[in-house]
Amino acid sequence: MHDLLYIILTEILMTPFIVFVVLFVSSKFSSMTVRSISLILFLLSMMSGMLNSLNYYLLYPHGFLNQVMAINISMFEMTIIISYILVSAFNGNIGKMTKTHAKWIGILVGWNEVSMALFLYSLAYGFGTNGELVNTINIIGAGITNYLFTIPMIIEMVSLLFLKIHNGLTLRISTGIIAMQASDPGLFSGLYSIPLIIVFSTVMIVVLYFVLSYTYKNRKNLENEWRKMLNYFIFLILLSSIGLVMSAIIPGPFGVKWIIFALSMAFSMVYYFLISFKFFDSSTPVAIRRKLLESESTD
Repeated sequence: MHDLLYIILTEILMTPFIVFVVLFVSSKFSSMTVRSISLILFLLSMMSGMLNSLNYYLLYPHGFLNQVMAINISMFEMTIIISYILVSAFNGNIGKMTKTHAKWIGILVGWNEVSMALFLYSLAYGFGTNGELVNTINIIGAGITNYLFTIPMIIEMVSLLFLKIHNGLTLRISTGIIAMQASDPGLFSGLYSIPLIIVFSTVMIVVLYFVLSYTYKNRKNLENEWRKMLNYFIFLILLSSIGLVMSAIIPGPFGVKWIIFALSMAFSMVYYFLISFKFFDSSTPVAIRRKLLESESTD
C-alpha cells in the first residue's frame, strides 16, 4: 500500500470533520441560523473542492492544462455553493433550515465522501487514468466500494444513531443502510467477493422484510413524506440488486464491473443523510420566503 501516512492523516482529518457536520446539523436542526447554514455549506464545498482538485491532479497526466483544471475544479465547486447561498439570502430562504438546505447539505456530505473515497484509493494503490475514461470508471467503482472508504463511512453513520433522532420507519431504514454498507461485497477489491455477495444479498433481503413488514403494519398512519422516503428505499434496493447482477455481466476490471453497485452505495449515503437531516419530515418547510420571515419578525 502506497502513502500510508497520507491515508491515515486523511482519515484522521476528514472523518471527525464529517462526524461533526452531521451531528451538528442533526442535533441543531431547528435552531440553525444564517451563519451556521452558510458556514457549513461553504466548508463542505471547500473540502470537496480541495479533494477533487487533488484527485484530478493525481489521476491525470501532470501537464500545464491539467494543473490549471485541477485548480479550477475547486473554484468551480465553491462558486456554485456561494451562488446558492447568495440567491437563498436574496430570496429570504437562508434564515432557517428547509428541505432545500437539507438536500444540499446531504448531497455535499455525500460528495465529500465520494471525493475522499477516490483520494484514498488513489493514495493506496497509485492508479492513474492516463486520461482514459475506462480507467476513471474503474477507480470510481473500486474506490467507493473499498474498505478504506467504507470503514469511516460506517463510523459517520453510526455516530448519528447515538443522537436517537430516528424511530419507527426512519430507524429501520437507517440501520438497514448501515448493515448493507457493512456487508459491501467490494470491500477487498474482488477478494472474497462470492461469500460477501451471499452475505450482502442475505442482509438486503432481511432489511427489505424488516422495513416492508413495519410499513404494512403501520400503513394507515404513514404520512405522505414517509411514503416518499419508502420510495427512495425501494429504489435503493433495486439499484443495489441491478448492481450485483451487472457485476457478473459487465466486462473489464473490478471497478468497471462494480460501477453500478458503487453508485448504489453512493446513493445510500446521500439517502441516509437526507433522512438524518429531516428531508422527509413533514414539519420541515420546503422554503422560507422573505414575506414569511418579515411577518414573523413583526409578530
